[in-house]
Amino acid sequence: MDIKENAKNVDVWTRGLFILIYGVIFYFLFALIWLVVIFQFLTKLITTELNEQLLDFSDSLTKYVSQILLYITFKSEERPFPFSPWPSDDDALNTNSLSSNKTRKKKTTKKKATKKTPKTPDET
Repeated sequence: MDIKENAKNVDVWTRGLFILIYGVIFYFLFALIWLVVIFQFLTKLITTELNEQLLDFSDSLTKYVSQILLYITFKSEERPFPFSPWPSDDDALNTNSLSSNKTRKKKTTKKKATKKTPKTPDET
């Protein structure tokens, strides 16, 4: 296919439209997440307890944001809510799909060489 044929492809333009729509939704969700963070912080500060309902909501909200990011970055073809169900507590973040075949390298730390002092006859 050449560029002219790609430009006429309705699926590409539809995806572009949804990217714009989900981009706007993401912008508002970002502000909402900060409101949740501030409210949860104030709740913890005042009552020393976390708001459980807000924890559940923030959990599903972060999963929804993850779904949006996966869709708009072309890592997923599934359109997020309202075209699919709202993420539930049972849904796992799709981070496993991003690194399913990749293994993460662990940082290795170099140990300092320690000088061994010879033992004196008293230490044996």
